[in-house]
Formats: sequence, C-alpha cells, structure tokens
Amino acid sequence: MKWLLRRYNKKSSRKYGWHPSWFHETLKEFDNNLLEHIKLFQTEHGLVPDGKVGPKTFGRLLTSRDEEISKNKNYIIINGDRVKIDCDTIINIMPSGTFRQWRKTRKPNMIVTHWDVCTSASKCYRVLKARGISTHFCIDNDGTIHQFVDTNNVAYHAGNPANKKSIGIDFSNAYYTKYNKWYKRKGFGPRPVLANSRVHGVKLGYHLGYYPQQIESYKKLLNILCDHYDIKKDVPRDENGDLITKVVREAKVAKFNGIVCHYHLTRNKIDCAGLELGKIVDEINDDSSDVGTT
Repeated sequence: MKWLLRRYNKKSSRKYGWHPSWFHETLKEFDNNLLEHIKLFQTEHGLVPDGKVGPKTFGRLLTSRDEEISKNKNYIIINGDRVKIDCDTIINIMPSGTFRQWRKTRKPNMIVTHWDVCTSASKCYRVLKARGISTHFCIDNDGTIHQFVDTNNVAYHAGNPANKKSIGIDFSNAYYTKYNKWYKRKGFGPRPVLANSRVHGVKLGYHLGYYPQQIESYKKLLNILCDHYDIKKDVPRDENGDLITKVVREAKVAKFNGIVCHYHLTRNKIDCAGLELGKIVDEINDDSSDVGTT
C-alpha cells in the first residue's frame, strides 16, 4: 500500500508547496525513502507516524523548517552533497513547481548573475515563490549565501535555453537609490551608489551598487562552482580584454563557457549593471595562481 502513500504525498506537495528535501536536503523523490523520513519526523514531533503529510504534519514541518533555516551553515548543496564554503550560508529550498528536478547529473557551462530588486534574500525568496520561478543562490546584504535550489536541478531564472545549461546567482540589491534609507535604518550602512554604468550602449542613471561583503561571497561561490563543474573562470570580453556589456550571442544560446550577467542574454535586462565582472574574475584567477607560492 506504499504506492497509495506516495500518491497522497505527491498531491499534498502540490497542495501545500513542500518538497521532499524539506525532510532531508538530499531527498529528491517521492519514494519509500521519503516515507521513512516522514515517519521519523512524525515520531520525533509527537505525531502519528502514518507517512502522510497532512495538515498537522505540514504545520509542524513549517515550524521546524523556519527554525532550521534561521541557522547559519557553511556549505552549499551540489547534487545532494554538502560542499564546504568559507562563508555563512542558509539552505532554504524552494517548493515543487518553482524549479525543474533534473534526474541525471547536470553539466552546466555557464553562471548567470542577476540582481533581485529586493531589499533582502528572504524577500527575494518570497517574490520568486509567488511568481513560480527560482534562482539557485541569492547573496544577502551581509554576504550570507542563501541557496534556493540544488545546483543539479534547473532553476527558472534566465529563460530557455539558458536555464538548462546554467546556474543562477542573484545579488540582493533593491537597485533604486531611495532604498538606501532602508539599508541604513536596518544597520547595513549605505550601499555604494553607481553613476556611470553602461549596458547595451546606454548610460544608466544613479542606482545602487554592491556591498564589499557580497562581492567576497560571490567570488568564493564562483570559485567552488567553476571548479566543480569545470566552468571557465572568464567573462565575455572585447578585443581589448574589457568586459562586454551588451548581448553576446554565445551566451544568448547558452554556448558560452564562463560567467555572465543577465544582460548578456537579452536586451530586455540590465542586471547586473555596474558589477565589475571582469575585474572580479581576474582577481579570482590571480588568487588561484598565488596558492602554494611564497
């Protein structure tokens, strides 16, 4: 009768918006292994261990999940495995339907960088969830990396064909300068204000930039992802070696191997304007070449 329980939980997942990974971050399927984790969870929390995620079990799951995601960790999830990273992380996997579960081992060749136009990573999560889309990571104002989707799964962040071939990283950045008052009030201090950003050949007005701690976490995340997936630590460059800040055909069709911004894929996007992506990648490569030298 386990097939009935599996069918029940699939319907429950669609109804309430939970995912197997909520019971354990390595779980992906609605299988017998999930049933055992559900029963264990129910036993630990004084519920009837029937293996069904009904209203009572889901309610307790939400409470437990809120308690768990508030704890800082020092790893990210790559294909179900914990991979250490030298900065604080929060694992907060998005519900079913906001991303595509990939059953084989995925081999992305591109990292697409965005901004979320939100004041925090938690706000970004809520907005993405409401829209039924996703990104793999969001770097919060204090540099904490929030992970929303296992990198082996396909996040809905850049359109097709890029989604299948890429990993999405968002900077939490409200963009508009009026929000600097909010950042100051919340204790983060003022964000840098950028005045000379150019995207698609157009100079933008004043907009918010990126905190140094966000850049540092971004560099660490890029290092790990590029090394794991054998993605080149490079960006679209012109003949002088400078960062291209307009659509690049190779990136648009997801054949570029390296790190790009969203504006490299479409003229309809300007994120992440003002991000010195070429400089950041050069610094990553310089740091890597210095390892082991005296």
